[in-house]
Amino acid sequence: MNVLVVLVLLVCAAGVFRAWYAARAQRRAATRLEAMLITAHQNARRAEEPARFKPFPPRYLWASPVAGVTAAAVLWLAMGLPFVVASAGGMLLGVLAYLIEDYVADQRASTIEVQLAAAIDLLTGSMRAGASLLAAFESALDESGDPIRPYLQEVAGRIRLGDDPRHAVHDLQVRVPLETFRLFATSMAIHWEVGGSLATTLTKVGVTVRDRIEIARRVRAQGVESNASVAVVLVIAYVLGFLMWRTNPDRLGGFVKTSVGTTLVAASIFLQAIGLFWMSRLSRSRF
Repeated sequence: MNVLVVLVLLVCAAGVFRAWYAARAQRRAATRLEAMLITAHQNARRAEEPARFKPFPPRYLWASPVAGVTAAAVLWLAMGLPFVVASAGGMLLGVLAYLIEDYVADQRASTIEVQLAAAIDLLTGSMRAGASLLAAFESALDESGDPIRPYLQEVAGRIRLGDDPRHAVHDLQVRVPLETFRLFATSMAIHWEVGGSLATTLTKVGVTVRDRIEIARRVRAQGVESNASVAVVLVIAYVLGFLMWRTNPDRLGGFVKTSVGTTLVAASIFLQAIGLFWMSRLSRSRF
């Protein structure tokens, strides 16, 4: 009887222990899941915060279609050109507006990338001299100008206030979505994650950034000749048309007013717009 009582007590104790262990494991799993959900929610909110800021360089992609539609409306309604010719002319002017906007954005991106390379050199020099990371950021901030100065100032301010440096540099690459800034931010985040000599890492990053800038400049220089030849061909086409109109305006005007002439003029302008856009895409560097 005593042995039976002991066995029953042991079985009951084992059942109680198993129930307690299962409840404990469930509580720990729920706590970990809640912590993961909170972290994921915070990361999602942190990722959404930079979206409120306008990325650099600012793009005005709406300018091209607005310019094209406006030009087509003016050519059709105000100047009385046929609809197909006005549409082709509007497309050509829209492509020209896109090329101008893209050129301005490319120049701004080149400016801030050169400033980033200079800021990296200042950071590495300060840290090799014995300064802390925050002090190095401050020295780079003092020597930097617009447009990179506000972004470095924000990173330094967030680190000074106790924010996670990885989040600060991650937001930097979101606000400036350029390959050089992604490389810089990724290198900084990896350093804070695994440690090591940041000065040596940034030195390699600075060399890589300057090499990328040099390659991009060479690509743009090589593309100047082809772009100039396309521009000359376009100008020659319109100059020849103007000379033909001055030589015999009645015959040229009669030809353009026919359906075949209108179609050929519209097709030539349409092909010119496609050629300009094609050449602009071929002369861009992707690396």
